[in-house]
Amino acid sequence: MRRFMPLRYVVPALMLSAFVDLTCNAQPSRNDFNANAAVCGDNYYAYPEPVGVTLTPAPKGYKPVYMSHYGRHGSRWLIGRTVYDNAWQVFSEANDSNQLTPLGQRLMMQLDTLRQWAHGRDGELTPLGARQHRGIARRMYENFPELFTDGGKIEARSSVVVRCILSMTNELTTLQGLSPNLKMDIDAAAVDMAFINNKEKRNTPNSNARDLVNAFRERHFSPVRFLNSVFKSEDYWRKKIEHPSRFVIDNVWQLYAGMQGLEPQCSVDLSPYLTADEKYGIWLIRNAEWYTSHGPSTDIETHHMQRQHLLLSNIVAKADSCLAMIENNAEEPVTASLRFGHEVTLMPLACVLNLNGYGTHYDDLEQLEQKEWYSYRVFPMASNIQIIFFRKPGADTLVKVMLNEHEATMPQLTPAYAGIYYKWSDVRSYMKKKIEEYKIQ
Repeated sequence: MRRFMPLRYVVPALMLSAFVDLTCNAQPSRNDFNANAAVCGDNYYAYPEPVGVTLTPAPKGYKPVYMSHYGRHGSRWLIGRTVYDNAWQVFSEANDSNQLTPLGQRLMMQLDTLRQWAHGRDGELTPLGARQHRGIARRMYENFPELFTDGGKIEARSSVVVRCILSMTNELTTLQGLSPNLKMDIDAAAVDMAFINNKEKRNTPNSNARDLVNAFRERHFSPVRFLNSVFKSEDYWRKKIEHPSRFVIDNVWQLYAGMQGLEPQCSVDLSPYLTADEKYGIWLIRNAEWYTSHGPSTDIETHHMQRQHLLLSNIVAKADSCLAMIENNAEEPVTASLRFGHEVTLMPLACVLNLNGYGTHYDDLEQLEQKEWYSYRVFPMASNIQIIFFRKPGADTLVKVMLNEHEATMPQLTPAYAGIYYKWSDVRSYMKKKIEEYKIQ
């Protein structure tokens, strides 16, 4: 017998779908999603290899001499030993009680397959993640060969987390293969975690932030349609699942989003279970949560952006030291400082630097979609920030910043050339100001 959803749930579901369509179809993020649904994977979005990117030539006489870099690890398995088990356990218990629909039974079996593949791989780098970093290294070499030639030296530091160490290793071995005599100073030590992934302060969302995000979640996603499609009885799942929206987002959508980082032989197709509007609505929620926790929201009492003063200090100190070595014609100048860490550092760093305006504060979470504050454009797996320094005898040192290998702007500063080249003295002053501002908070 065919089972119909009660009318009292059909009407709200239709209203929600209509609301999403009316408010989002014309927005750039919706266009991005229509072209490539993977972007709604949020921080699980697999690195989009740049295609057809043309870099703006440096001003006449300027040559690249140094790179300062922060990169996120590549695609990985999900983190948490139970993350692949949680939904399966709920569905398995429901199946034992004869409470799953045929669709729910199919999902349960796919989740069981996935959890067996994932066993023992908590947060590990995937083969795709390794390839992402090899590709980035190759393009760094092609874009700025002067920085990776004989006679120079790379200083590389990684988070102590294995997926970050392996990401660093894949980049460095690729660079070594392209330039066999390139010297390297490599380390992954707890002492460097202070700037690689500073945890000196915990984020503390205030009650207003929690209320805003909760209300935003209610506006943009309803779990009712999905749960009614996989459970026979709505009364059953309402009794068993304490927070339905969070259950679907954390235990179904997250597994779907993380699938794009796996190899085909270790993945199952979870895309049919959530509609396009549901996936998009969940991305809107996740985007708002990242803005509130790691972006320029003022509704956080202790802020991830404030933690970046140690990383900014490291960037400035290393740049000063390396530029001095180059100025003094040192025998083995450090031509690149590469750091490998996590999105919880890269996202707030992009916001602190206000790359492409990501440091802009918005009073209303609904403005994020309208103003193109899109998380997936900042921190996909293997995301990276490259600050490249250019010198010309007798002239100011210039820098340009690249976000995920695309030239980025710093709207708070006046460019010295072509809209994306800035005086290092201006960028340095801005960073020093931020360091002092964040140190006292």
